[in-house]
Formats: sequence, structure tokens, C-alpha cells
Amino acid sequence: MRTRTLFLAAVLVAAALAWSPDACAGPPLATAYVEEFKEYWHGAFRKQNGIVLSVVGLGVVSVLIITRSKAKK
Repeated sequence: MRTRTLFLAAVLVAAALAWSPDACAGPPLATAYVEEFKEYWHGAFRKQNGIVLSVVGLGVVSVLIITRSKAKK
């Protein structure tokens, strides 16, 4: 419960720091970074090795979720 409270507090502080009256005047500074990030990963997943990597990653996450849930029982 304490972890959730700390996480919520961190999110609220980050949102308060990110908001400013000048935010409506123009795009945020991180917009260029986000666009380049999306463009890079879009290009990576268009290739065959990107698709294979995403399927392997999904498999790893699935195995971790399954083994964690079985360990709790």
C-alpha cells in the first residue's frame, strides 16, 4: 500500500512540475524526442528481426508472469 501511495505522489508531483501556464502556447520540449523515438521503433518493427524480437520479448514477459503467479500460490 505504501508503494502505491509513493507512486501516486510521484506522479502528482511530476504532473504539477510539467504543467505551466506557458504549456498551452506551444509544444513541449520533449515532442521532438518522442517523435524520433516512435520513428525509430516503428522502423525497427517493420523489419523481420524486429518482429521476432517483439515475439521473444512477449514470450519472456508471459513466462515471468506465469511463474510469478504460480510462486504466490
